[in-house]
Parts: sequence; structure tokens; C-alpha cells
Amino acid sequence: MMTDTIKPSLAYTIICDDVRQEAGGKISLMGLFENIYATSFPVLHPRLALMSEWSEGRGEFSVTTKLLSPDRKTVLRETSSKISLRDTVNKHRDISVHLNVELKAPGTYWIEHYLDNEMISSLPLQVIHVKEQSFH
Repeated sequence: MMTDTIKPSLAYTIICDDVRQEAGGKISLMGLFENIYATSFPVLHPRLALMSEWSEGRGEFSVTTKLLSPDRKTVLRETSSKISLRDTVNKHRDISVHLNVELKAPGTYWIEHYLDNEMISSLPLQVIHVKEQSFH
């Protein structure tokens, strides 16, 4: 029996410090954030983790995630993977961890998601210059 391919939807993307697989298959997210604060530039962000969930699809797909600088041309990080969804009730969580990401200046950086080379989502990540270290 042949089943039709259905493109999945990107349900969400979470930006955090770390993603861990726990006993029993649970996933723990540590240090969720929307902005990065720095007192000087360039700055190395020590650890940036992304977790995206794809759902409501069926078939095999290529997924690419890019972290772009504010010019939206310079790719700072890029990951690619293949996902397989047997049925529309299945979900796939795509997780990537990026160490020592160099941020050259404050501004709006972008996290872009592609499904089979088609851009599906563009999520802003604000990098903000502060005079003193702030806690978030």
C-alpha cells in the first residue's frame, strides 16, 4: 500500500542553554531564553541549544537549521538532518547544541528552519548590549 507524503509543520522552536535526555526518555531543557545580553563585543556565547518539533506530516524529509548574523547572509552555524514520520500523529524533535558561538555585534540574529530546502520559519534572536552584566 502506497501512502502519500504530507509535509510536516514546525510546531515550535525553543532556545536554551542545554537539552538533556533523561532516564525513561524524558527531555529536560535548561536555561530557556529569548535574548542574549553582553557587556562587550565580540562575545562568545558558551552554549546555545535549539529544540524544534516537527509534526502532522508523513514521509522522509531533510531539515536544516541555520543561525544567521544580523545581515541575514552570514551563516554562523548550520545543522542538517533527515527526519522520518510514519504517520501524521508522529512527532520528531530536532535538537542541536552549538558551543562558543561568536556574536560580533549587538542586533537581531536569525534562526531559520528549512524543510527540503524551503524556508519554513525565521525566528529572531535579540543580542543586546548592556552596561553591566544583567541576570535573566
